[in-house]
Amino acid sequence: MNKLRIYLKVFLIFSIFLVASCDSIFQSKPEDVLSEYLQADLVGNHKKAYTYLSSNDKKNKSLEQYIGEKSKHSDSELAKLFIDKTTHKIVNVEINGNTANIKVDTTTVDLNIITREFTNAAFKTATTGKSFQDIQKDIVAKYKKQDLPLNNYKSNHKLIKEKDGWKVMLNL
Repeated sequence: MNKLRIYLKVFLIFSIFLVASCDSIFQSKPEDVLSEYLQADLVGNHKKAYTYLSSNDKKNKSLEQYIGEKSKHSDSELAKLFIDKTTHKIVNVEINGNTANIKVDTTTVDLNIITREFTNAAFKTATTGKSFQDIQKDIVAKYKKQDLPLNNYKSNHKLIKEKDGWKVMLNL
């Protein structure tokens, strides 16, 4: 019985040291945190996206405010069409102590062309009597049949390492 207790104590001590020494293995990398944030934000899961924000950003903007601002157009058919065509690619990660700067290459729908289409369609509504929802449905139907015009842009994101891991800094 004494031998069993000794083995259990040794095993317990060994397990504690193992977990303590491997702590860095279980922490997320800043690029993984940013990817999760961008994906959650893209698909309209703003509650999840908010969990990736820095404590300073959360102090300046409540979850309700954040969701209210982000959710304005995320449920429309057109927004869903855009989501399917948007991709984010991590290009470069620079970690300097407790901060990380990450460059992202994003491909998404070219909003200049889509905006022009809405403007042209709005002028047509004056003569056809179509509603904004009808115009939106027409544009969605058009781009379900053909490719959406895409645009590529680069962005820089800053993350900070807090006590519970890497967090995205938006400076809200």
